[in-house]
Amino acid sequence: MELMMQPNPCACGQACIAMITNKSIEEVFKVMKTEGPTSIGQLIEALDYYKIKHAEKNVRISKKNPMPSEYAILTVHMPTYTHWVLLYNQQYYDPEFGLLESCHPEGKITSFLAIYE
Repeated sequence: MELMMQPNPCACGQACIAMITNKSIEEVFKVMKTEGPTSIGQLIEALDYYKIKHAEKNVRISKKNPMPSEYAILTVHMPTYTHWVLLYNQQYYDPEFGLLESCHPEGKITSFLAIYE
């Protein structure tokens, strides 16, 4: 997995898709038809476009599901915004903050979309 940083403050979702697919962020912008904020539905549509296998839906972190899958797009709530981060091989590929060994200290992981290799 190669870390890709988001080129603007709102392109974390596109950066996650670019990392998963090994495509350029510019191509992902064209496929997703936005350089701005994205929803989980838009991320799922992009994964489907690239034929990447994934879970049917975002799963909330709970007692039943306390930990995200080992390979997943994480929904991370920061103090003033929601952020997408890629979890792969026990590393957090954060398109805003870089490669981290744990989630950003100000972030709270609330749900995840499992990616299947």
